Order: sequence, then C-alpha cells, then structure tokens
Amino acid sequence: MAWSNWIECRFDANGQLDTSNLREAPPSGGVYAIATKTGWSYNTQYVGRSKNDIRGRLKAHLTLNDRYGNHVINSILASKKDRPNQPLNALYFAFLETREHKLIEAAYIDASDRPVCNLIRARLPEGLREQDVFRSELDR
Repeated sequence: MAWSNWIECRFDANGQLDTSNLREAPPSGGVYAIATKTGWSYNTQYVGRSKNDIRGRLKAHLTLNDRYGNHVINSILASKKDRPNQPLNALYFAFLETREHKLIEAAYIDASDRPVCNLIRARLPEGLREQDVFRSELDR
C-alpha cells in the first residue's frame, strides 16, 4: 500500500478543529504525517508512527492538550483558538499502513511531498527513484 492522499481537517469560525475526517485513518499500525498548506504546497509539521492505531495517535495530536501530542501541533491549535481569524484554515494528515513503522518515519520526496524516511525535507539519494521506493518490499 502507498501513502494516502492528504486529508483535510478544517477549522471552524471559533478556531476549533473538525476532526471528523479522522474516520478515514485506519485503526492499525503505520506512519502518519500532519501538515499545513500554503497555496499548493504542503508543509509537514510532524511525522510519527504508531504500532497499533494511527487514528488514535492522530486524534491525540489534533486535540488541544498539554499532556499528549506534539508541541508544534499543540501551539498551532492554541494559536488558532486564540486568534480564530488568522489565515490558517485547516490541518492535513496522510498515512501509510505498515508493520515496519520503525523503518519508515519522516523524510520527504520533493516530487510528491509525502514522507518516506527519517529526514525532514530530504531528497532521495542520487540514483534512487520515487517508484523504486513506493514499489519496494517495505511497501508490500
């Protein structure tokens, strides 16, 4: 299976995030990314992994609280709640179901802007093509 498309979670007029689209995330293990969007470009804010429940981990990250989730995502949620009229309209998530979640955790292929390994905004090494990564043993 390949990475999902980016799935949108919109903010309402009060700065609350509508997480109803989390139903599209699987209740199984894998890797996930949370991003903002500027124009046509997605900007990843966090990439994580879950052994058992991608949907549960995303819910923990996308719910404003001090105990769970990533501090960057929490600050985005808090900022939007304090200033609902700021230009950020939504957060986005994508996921990859895999049992090898520890091997695949955070880099980016610039061509499709989807996470692949553990480097932020990294390019693929010379000679390695995107289709080789998506059709690898890890992707089966």
